[in-house]
Amino acid sequence: MSERHFVCRLEDLSDGKAFPVTVDDYEVVLIRHGDEVHALEDNCSHQDFPLSQGEVLPDRVRCRAHGAEFCLKTGKALKAPAFAAVRAYETGVEDGRVWVET
Repeated sequence: MSERHFVCRLEDLSDGKAFPVTVDDYEVVLIRHGDEVHALEDNCSHQDFPLSQGEVLPDRVRCRAHGAEFCLKTGKALKAPAFAAVRAYETGVEDGRVWVET
C-alpha cells in the first residue's frame, strides 16, 4: 500500500536545484521547477553515485560521475552510460507542503 509522506515546505526548495531527503528509508532527490516538484531515486543506475550531486537541466538530471542523464518525470535513462531507469516517485504540494508517495 502506498503512503504519502510530507517531506518539506515548497519554500525550502530552490528552483532548479537538487535537494536530497530520506523518505521511508529511501534516499530521494527532490527537484523543483516553479510550483512542480519531481522526485527520483537518489542513486544513478550506472554506478552507485547520488544524483543529488548532479547537474539539474530543464527536464533531466545529469549524474556528475559519468554524465548519465535521467528524465525528471519518469526516471528513464536518457543518456549512456546508464541504460536502466531510476525510480520516479509521485509528488504533490498541499498547503505549501511537499509530499512524496512511496
